Amino acid sequence: MMENMDLIQKRLWDTEQEILDVIHKVCEEHNLRYSLAWGTLIGAIRHQGFIPWDDDVDIMMPREDYDKLMELWPTLGLSDYILEDYHTDNGYVNNFAKVRKNHTTFLQYEVERERGHHKGVFVDIFPGDRRAPGKISGIIQYIAGAVNLLYSRGYTSGSKGYIGIVEKILLKTDRKNYFKRKLKAEKWVTRWNGCDTEYMFPCTIQCCRQYYPSDLFEDFINVPFNGKQYKSIQKYDEYLRISYGNYMEFPPMEERVWKHHPIIVDFEHNYEELLEK
Repeated sequence: MMENMDLIQKRLWDTEQEILDVIHKVCEEHNLRYSLAWGTLIGAIRHQGFIPWDDDVDIMMPREDYDKLMELWPTLGLSDYILEDYHTDNGYVNNFAKVRKNHTTFLQYEVERERGHHKGVFVDIFPGDRRAPGKISGIIQYIAGAVNLLYSRGYTSGSKGYIGIVEKILLKTDRKNYFKRKLKAEKWVTRWNGCDTEYMFPCTIQCCRQYYPSDLFEDFINVPFNGKQYKSIQKYDEYLRISYGNYMEFPPMEERVWKHHPIIVDFEHNYEELLEK
């Protein structure tokens, strides 16, 4: 199944862009702000499509629009496209959302076999939150982001020293409490969203320390991507330079590889359907 990687990559890109088309249409119809993000936005600016060695699609939204999308999606009748995060699926292991295509499989980790969430080909959606305005509140927000991520994943970051010890102690609590604790942590991460401070995307510890202009989501442009047009923040250059530095420079050859390493990829069946077969 994993032998012809060129063919798999082409079908993967086609499926991901199909999902992106659905998200774009929903956002346009309901006046929700979104932008291509991370490597997908680099691809749009540098290659007018996918980075040749990329294997996923990322978009970002202000938390306000992200929450509206989460609330709106179940009412749209899009049975072929499943929007999930840890609010919709307790076994879900990320602190951001994915839209997955039904009747596909993209299994990344062995532990996912036991998880109840959908395991299809996906597009990632990252919510942007406002940075806490003060030094103390900033520390609280950073710790809350780390705790939220810890309980979302359910495993330690691999950090050494006292950080690793604290993570192990926190995870020793009953797993039934994980959901309550990550919700409490999320409230602290998002409590400054009424401010006009900079944006951050608390999907990883590193991202909790990267800050973007306070008007990041005020102005948008259309950018070409694989033959179509999608939304991008107008300040894409500033955003990408904060994230990557000189994003127009190609990385070394050894880094031009897929960042995901799937165990199973299938474009006609859910994981559960594959088990039945």
